[in-house]
Amino acid sequence: MNYKEKDVKNAMRHDKIAFESLYRDINTDLCKMALYMLGNNQIAEEIVSETVLDALIGITKLKDETRFEAWILKILTNKCKRRMREKYHKFSVFNPNAQEFDDSLNQQLCQEKDIDATTDVQIALSKLQPKDRMIVTLCVVEGYKSHEVADVLSMNPTTVRSRLNRSLAKMREYLEVKE
Repeated sequence: MNYKEKDVKNAMRHDKIAFESLYRDINTDLCKMALYMLGNNQIAEEIVSETVLDALIGITKLKDETRFEAWILKILTNKCKRRMREKYHKFSVFNPNAQEFDDSLNQQLCQEKDIDATTDVQIALSKLQPKDRMIVTLCVVEGYKSHEVADVLSMNPTTVRSRLNRSLAKMREYLEVKE
């Protein structure tokens, strides 16, 4: 995520304009992550809105501005996990109830050289357990390190690495069968 640390500091001091700037900087990343985890654009937007509202209310309690990213990701992932428990026992990115990706994400996917490969990767991702999908999304798609993901998901970094490796192996196995 790209944001200005000074905006975090100012937002911690009740500066609404700084929080608004912060929101503009992180909103797209939060939406993308929620969409990858939930597979439904409308629900992802709702979760991001709830996350931002909680962040606005609670940012003054944040003790260290360098921990902002982990803090907001923790809020987002907890809300996503809660929503998955409530609504989706069997999750699939391509289930009949799932909405289409938003136009910006579709444009991003269309820019890829092999759209079919992208679709296969999304299907392989959807076959993972929700927590494993979060780990793959955070590590591979968003580029976070295992210790950062461990912090966000309240897990041991070694557990994150082993679940990531197992998940990637499952995805690789699915993709090899498709070829």
